[in-house]
Amino acid sequence: MKKDTSSKNTYIRLLSYLKPYWQKSVIILFLSAVSACIAVLPTQILGIAVDEIKIADKYLKTAQTSLSEEKPSNKTQFHEHKSPIPLSKPLLTASHSIQRRWFEGYNPTIVTLVFLAVSFIIMHAFHSGITLVHGFLTSELGQRLIYDMRNQLYDHIQRFPLQYFENTKTGDIMSRLMNDVNSLEQAVVGPVITFITDMFKFGWILYFCLKLDWQLTGIALFVCPFISLCTYNFGKRIRKVFRSLRDKTAELNSLIQDNISGIRVIAGFAKEAEEMERFRKKNYENYNLYVRILKLVSALRPIVDLITETGAVVVICLGGYKVLQGQLSAGTFVIFFPYLQMMYSPITGLTRFYNQVQRAIASTERIFEVLDTPCELKDAPNAIDLPSVRGIVEFRHVSFMYNKDMDVLTDINLNARPGQMIALVGPSGSGKTTLTKLIPRFYDPTKGDIFFDGYNIKDVKLQSLRRQMAMVLQETFLFNDTVKVNIAYARPDAAEKEIEDAARAANAHDFIMELPKGYDSIIGERGVKLSGGQKQRIAIACAILANPRILILDEATSSVDSETEQLIQHAIYRLVKNRTTFVIAHRLSTILHADLIVVLEKGRIVEMGLHHELLAYGGLYKKLFEMQFDTQGKAKLEDAEARIEKTEAALAQEPAINLNEPPQHPKWS
Repeated sequence: MKKDTSSKNTYIRLLSYLKPYWQKSVIILFLSAVSACIAVLPTQILGIAVDEIKIADKYLKTAQTSLSEEKPSNKTQFHEHKSPIPLSKPLLTASHSIQRRWFEGYNPTIVTLVFLAVSFIIMHAFHSGITLVHGFLTSELGQRLIYDMRNQLYDHIQRFPLQYFENTKTGDIMSRLMNDVNSLEQAVVGPVITFITDMFKFGWILYFCLKLDWQLTGIALFVCPFISLCTYNFGKRIRKVFRSLRDKTAELNSLIQDNISGIRVIAGFAKEAEEMERFRKKNYENYNLYVRILKLVSALRPIVDLITETGAVVVICLGGYKVLQGQLSAGTFVIFFPYLQMMYSPITGLTRFYNQVQRAIASTERIFEVLDTPCELKDAPNAIDLPSVRGIVEFRHVSFMYNKDMDVLTDINLNARPGQMIALVGPSGSGKTTLTKLIPRFYDPTKGDIFFDGYNIKDVKLQSLRRQMAMVLQETFLFNDTVKVNIAYARPDAAEKEIEDAARAANAHDFIMELPKGYDSIIGERGVKLSGGQKQRIAIACAILANPRILILDEATSSVDSETEQLIQHAIYRLVKNRTTFVIAHRLSTILHADLIVVLEKGRIVEMGLHHELLAYGGLYKKLFEMQFDTQGKAKLEDAEARIEKTEAALAQEPAINLNEPPQHPKWS
C-alpha cells in the first residue's frame, strides 16, 4: 500500500511540470469536453432516423389497410410521437420548420432524413476540426514537457561532483537522459489528455443512457468494478517488469558505450567473440523482459474484453426483450448499443492508461532518482564572485577521503606563491591527482580549507573560481568539432588572430595548417583524427587562450617521441610563464627547475624543496630520481638539463604573446 501511495505521488509530481502551461492545459481540457460531447451526438441522429422511418412505415401500412379513412396529416404524423432521445425534439423541430418554409410539397419523411444526414456530416466535420486543434495543442504541450524535463535533468547532472561520474556508468546516465525522458512523451501528456477526454465522453454517455433507460444502464455498469480490479492487479505486475526493463536497458547502453569507446582495445586483443557473447547475454535479458511485458499486456486485453462482451450480451438480450414488449423504441435501442460500446471504451481505455502510467512511473522514478540526488558542491548562500586573483594558493590542514574507510590525503599544508611552478611528485597512488582535483573544487576537503588570495574557495561562487584556472591533462579530451572551436572552447568570442596566436604559442599552428581545412577541420570524436602530441598541443593552445591565473598540468610527454616531446615542452614553458602552476610530474627531468617540488607518499607530504635540496636530503625524491635515471642513464639527464636551460633562455628572449597577458606580479622574497 505504501508503494502505491509513492507511485501516486510520483505521478502527481510528474504532472506538476504542466503548471507553467496551465492556460494551454485549460484550453485542451475545454476542447476535450466539447469534443467528447460532439462525438456522442451523431449516434443519436441514427436513432432518430430509425424511429422516423419506423413511424413513416407504420403510417404507410395504416393507410394501405384502411383506404376509406382519411390519410393522416403531416402534422399528426410528426407530433403524436414522443421520443426519449435528447436530440430528437430540437432536430425534428428544425427539420419541420425547414420543410414548411422551403419544401412544402415534398415528402416530410424524406426532408427529415436528408436534414438528419446533413446534421450528421456537420457534427462529424465539427468534431474533426476540434480534434485537429486539440491534437496540435496536445502534441506541442507534450514536447514542451519533455524539453523542460530533459533541460532540468541535464542541468542537474552537470552540477554533480566528479565522484558521481566516477561511480556511475556513462551509459546509465545517457539512458536516463534520453530513453527514460523519451518514454514520458508517450506516457504522460497524450495518455492523460486521452484519459480525461474518455472520462468526459463517459460522463456524457452515462447521462444520455440514464435518460434513455436507467435499467439497461445499471446492468451495463455492473461489470465496471471487475474491469477495474483486473486492471489494478495486472498494472502492479507490469510496473515491476517495466522498472527492471529500464535498468537492463541502461546496462545494455553502458555496455555498448564501453565497447564502442574501447573498440581499438577489443580489436587489438582479438576479443570480438567474447564481447559479442557479453552483448548477447545483456540483449537477451532485455528481450526476456519485453516478452514478459507483452505477455502481461496480451493477457489483460482478452480478459477485459470478455468481461465487457458479457455485459454487452446481457444488455442486448434485455434491450431486445424491451423492444419486443414495446417498452423501448427501435431507435432508442439502436442508440443504446453503440453507446454501450462507447461506455466500455473509456473503461477498457483505463486499462491502457493504467499500463502507460506504470511505464511512466518506472521511467519517472529513475529520472527523479537523479533529480533528487543532492549536488554536494553548492555555492554557499552568501557566496561571492571571486575577483581576479594574483595566484596565491594555500592548503591549510587539508585531508580528504573518498569513503569513510580510506584516507587519500592527510594534513596537507602547502603555500603556492604567484607565478610559482609547484611540482607534485610521488609513487602511484600517493594522492597527486586527488590534490589537484581539490583546487578547482571537484571535491571538497573532508577536513581543512583551501584559499585563493585569502578567499576560502567554499565562500566564493564555483563558476567564478573555475573561470580563473585551466587544466591540461595527460589524457586529452577534445570535442568532435573543428580545431578552431576546440581551441576557443574557454573563450568562444575570441578573434581568429587570438586563436592563431595561441596555436603558435602551443607549437600547433604548423600541423593545423596541414589539415584539409586548417582551423576548420573536424577532428573527430575525442580528437581521434589527431596524434597524441597534436591533441596535447591543441589543449595547451586552449589553456593559453583562456589566460588563467592558476594552471593545473598533468605532464603529458611520457608517451610521445622526442621531437614531439620537445615541441610540447616548449609550449608548456610558454603556458606556465607568470602563472601559478601545479604540475603532476611523471618525468622528473621536466621539473628540475620547478620553484617547489612537493613529494607525496600515501597521501602525506614527506618532502618539500628545490631539486638540489631534495637530492641532498637523500629521501624518497632521491630514490625516485635514481630509479628513473639509473634506467635512463646520466647522459640523458645531462641532455635533459641542457635542453631545459636552452629552452628557458630562448623563451626569455621571446616577445610576449598578444593574448591580454595578465598583469605581472613579482615573486615573493
